[in-house]
Amino acid sequence: MAADKNFESYAAKDGVLIENRTIPPEDGNVLDYSDILKFSNCTNATVDGCMIHGGTEDCIDIVRGCGYTFRNCTVFPFKNGITIKGSADGVLLENITIDGHGKDCDIDLGQFDNYWHIGRKPTRNIVIRNVQMADGSRVVVRTWDAEVPLIENSNVKLVKMPKILWWPYFVFRAIQTRGIRNLKKPVDSDTFISTT
Repeated sequence: MAADKNFESYAAKDGVLIENRTIPPEDGNVLDYSDILKFSNCTNATVDGCMIHGGTEDCIDIVRGCGYTFRNCTVFPFKNGITIKGSADGVLLENITIDGHGKDCDIDLGQFDNYWHIGRKPTRNIVIRNVQMADGSRVVVRTWDAEVPLIENSNVKLVKMPKILWWPYFVFRAIQTRGIRNLKKPVDSDTFISTT
């Protein structure tokens, strides 16, 4: 599997602020990138007033970290709109317009990531407030290893993946990624770089 090529990546950063931008710029080819905005283990990141076009995977991909805020943005998915995974804790999606449905879903919570291990806390404390589809249809939110998000003033179809389906898949992927002996062991983020 080839490594992700992201338009902008932020790893272990505190206080990232992205405001009033079109990402990538209109002259860029979004399909040259996996994710457009990738956040890995960041704290207190804010994206406000942006137009974000999707790459071959996500417009926004969050793995681990806490205190994320995305507001007053429009996303244009190619595959998925927003993915939040990796036991991320505390993400606010507010006043977001999704212009076009993603191929898999519009918002994906708790999908597999290479840091997953047995016993890890789920992705949690997600708030979806005033999140709408541009065409007025329902926003498809899919949950895997994630708590059910708090949904306010949003037209959402919640799809909960049954644990009986996702848990064996996660175990299989973790064995592929790290071997059977490390299923219950947290991954050292200084020596392991995620490709998902």
